[in-house]
Amino acid sequence: MKPWMLKRLALPVLFLTGLVLASFLLPYMNPDFDEKTKYLQNDEGRVIAAPPYSISEMPPFGGDVLGRNLFYLLVAGAKYTLLAAVAIALLRMLFGFLFACVYAFLPSLINRILKGLTEAFQYIPLVIIVFILLIPLEIAFSGDVLSSSKYFAIQIAVIALVSIPSLGIYLGEEMKLFMKNDFIVASQTMGANRFHLLRRHLFPQFMRHSVVLFSEQIAAALALIIQLGIMLMCLGGLKIADVGVMTQSLVYFSETNEWGATIAINIREVFNRVHLVLIPLLFFAVSILCANSISTTLKRGLVDGIVPSMKKRRVRDQKADRVEITSESFTMGSGK
Repeated sequence: MKPWMLKRLALPVLFLTGLVLASFLLPYMNPDFDEKTKYLQNDEGRVIAAPPYSISEMPPFGGDVLGRNLFYLLVAGAKYTLLAAVAIALLRMLFGFLFACVYAFLPSLINRILKGLTEAFQYIPLVIIVFILLIPLEIAFSGDVLSSSKYFAIQIAVIALVSIPSLGIYLGEEMKLFMKNDFIVASQTMGANRFHLLRRHLFPQFMRHSVVLFSEQIAAALALIIQLGIMLMCLGGLKIADVGVMTQSLVYFSETNEWGATIAINIREVFNRVHLVLIPLLFFAVSILCANSISTTLKRGLVDGIVPSMKKRRVRDQKADRVEITSESFTMGSGK
């Protein structure tokens, strides 16, 4: 990998990796990170605040509706959120590539039918399709038929599944264009079979593109998790807790503490404590920005072949090679 790529990838990769590592270490370094604080008292023993807490009452990011420190919850849920997005992107790329390999060699009539069906579904928001598919599972989870971990795994599979046809057709169309190159046609003329074309030509060519698409799919998966959280459809599911002291007061809580669930739990307080929704969205935004930055850098280096450092060096060399012409550069020759 080129040095300029390493420099540009360092910050976003270190941020995401450090966030995941901190998420795994937090339960060991602070086992009581999700402790519920029912109320805050002053030195005189008087109750001065109740959940949800403001940033000044429970720094640095305040407390949620259950009285838990929002900062610890976001760090603890980073591993579920980010690794779920990575798993979704990995499944999409793996099965999307397999779908594309089949699609590229299908008859043109079948290709047109599949492409038409996929384009028709593109007008329906993906979050709506995922929401409808997950409703039966949500009911099963609410009835304690599914555990949180099993529900989490099934959700990842479903979210990945709905995007495989469109991604596979996109890659398949790119493969069909690539196979029109002269050297591919020459290989087919010489008797190369489909397996040979996949192994020697298509797979090496699309490996570089797949790295870029992988980081793009991570950003897309994170954006979808945000939308599902707003619709109260969270990874690992939501459960109900009673936080009332004198009367019954039911609120949602999540066993995974993923960021979408944090938004869902606190969405009712968006007008009273806007930071409870804004800060998880900020974590999402920074993570998506890092994923997009990684994607842009990989695309420029692996696909487009742009090397910014070489351009700057070439300009410096051209400036150094310039010869400054002055009046002293010309001398009069004496004739005889």
